[in-house]
Amino acid sequence: MFLNDIGQPLILDRHKTYGLYEQHDGPMILTSAAFQEHVRPNNWCGHIFGSAYDVDRFQSTVDDSTQTYKYNVLKPNEPFQIEYKKIKSLLTLIPTGQNTHLYYLQNDYVRTLVVDNFSGHLDFIPKAGTLFHRALSIGIDVMYIDDLCYLSDKEEAEAQMENIYVLVQLIRPKYLYGLRQDKQLPKNLLDLCARIDKFASPLTK
Repeated sequence: MFLNDIGQPLILDRHKTYGLYEQHDGPMILTSAAFQEHVRPNNWCGHIFGSAYDVDRFQSTVDDSTQTYKYNVLKPNEPFQIEYKKIKSLLTLIPTGQNTHLYYLQNDYVRTLVVDNFSGHLDFIPKAGTLFHRALSIGIDVMYIDDLCYLSDKEEAEAQMENIYVLVQLIRPKYLYGLRQDKQLPKNLLDLCARIDKFASPLTK
């Protein structure tokens, strides 16, 4: 998952062509997509952020002879300042289970929550830190979810969809987008948003 100039994330699709204003060549945030077939931006900055476990896993997949990346290990529930093209953001890794976590990203423009594989347990919230607690009281602007589960009929995907629904129902972000399918999310999820995005195109199942 890569960030753009103002910290909006996206999992790139090798079958899509991205325009000048759709470039996501900023830092790479390690989610499950990093360990699957994925695309890296042509002008990627080479900075990588993630948990100690994910950074170690990712390093083991990279050819040492071509490794020119800068790795940054995030401590659980501690905001880490990142800067890209003069935009300063605070990135927080929020563990939700064994090797599962959320990312909270905040800058002067937006408060963003990124959901990868969510365990379904909500007991992570009291431990998530002051910055995230304050964001919850004010309201999360945008929640991004890895919407790959909505393209599968497997039992694990069904469980993940239920977990995501529970989290969105609790957080009630203003806007909800998929990291892969460009806003194509089920209507029952979009209806949970505090503000309905009239430009979103819901999937009906």
